Amino acid sequence: MNELPISKICPSIERLDISKILEGSVYIGVAGFEERCFTFLEQYSKENVKFQSVIGIKYEPFDERNDIKKFEEFAIKVSPKSKFEWITYDRRNPEEFSNLITNIEELFELAENIIIDISGMSKFLIVVLLYELKNYSGNIHIIYCEAEIYHPLKEEYESKKEGFVEDIFPSFLTTNIYKIVTTTELSSTSMQGYPFLIIAFPTFNYKEIYTLLNEITPQYLIKIEGNPREMHNRWRLEALRWINRKLDSDFDPNIKGIYKKELSTFEYVKTIEILNEIYKKHKYTHKCIIAPTGSKLQTLGVVLFKQMYPEIQLVYPVTTKFSEEYTEGCTEIWHIKFEKFSEFMMKIATFRRAELKQLEDMLQDSNDD
Repeated sequence: MNELPISKICPSIERLDISKILEGSVYIGVAGFEERCFTFLEQYSKENVKFQSVIGIKYEPFDERNDIKKFEEFAIKVSPKSKFEWITYDRRNPEEFSNLITNIEELFELAENIIIDISGMSKFLIVVLLYELKNYSGNIHIIYCEAEIYHPLKEEYESKKEGFVEDIFPSFLTTNIYKIVTTTELSSTSMQGYPFLIIAFPTFNYKEIYTLLNEITPQYLIKIEGNPREMHNRWRLEALRWINRKLDSDFDPNIKGIYKKELSTFEYVKTIEILNEIYKKHKYTHKCIIAPTGSKLQTLGVVLFKQMYPEIQLVYPVTTKFSEEYTEGCTEIWHIKFEKFSEFMMKIATFRRAELKQLEDMLQDSNDD
């Protein structure tokens, strides 16, 4: 079979030209605690133009650091006051949010453009939201504000590393795991009874993958390790490997094979390509489960890959709380425009159908022989 030319139809990520964000769009963002949650709204508020409406997402469980007041102030500046609405995303129960988006889709029908600012969104929120919008016929603009500083800092990491106890590994950014979640839309009944293939993205909290593997024992585990875009952050790749290094030995007796791949944290298209490369080797023999715990742009790639292969299942380890510091500031605002989103998603889905047709033709040729 031919290699998947997914890059041919996927739009590129570009530095934001604010003039391309059209007046009359619907804006969706979150009231988070990171500074970059508000960078785009603040910049847009200076343009003296208005969105058709603003949908703000509040997180549950509530974190007192989430700056709801600041989000409201910017939202009122960039939209008619009567067109600002709050909705809630409960990280412990994403199914409720999935149903909520279905119920408010009429808010989007008259808008030609939806602006989705993923900068402060949790990974699974990105997945649930975009997958629920797959039938939206207008344009979807993804806004991503790249942070200036990512925690832990190198000195923070090295300090904890020096003081660690062999059996108690340091954990950064997030703490204990609450449970593994999914939604009906992101689940699958395909390949029941087959062994599991788990694809996961190691993080600075090794407990995420540990919890996943305690819940689900795969025959194969493939870890996709994220390599940061900026050179001064490249130390984080080796740090990830060190933090997660005991995972292989702890689970090796129960897992037939554990493999690693390296992938840029900034490349959503390459995320699709590497997932496809992995999946095509296992799709007829294993049930594939993906935990999108990587970067936000890698998560975007996971959503689109799910559209290609609806039979895969997406799950997520939900943490009880976040660390005191996550990111600081913003160095750049990035923009991806998906024109006619429902048509784009249909094109994505055709790649799978094309492969199935090729397989049918091969089987037919074999039978004819």
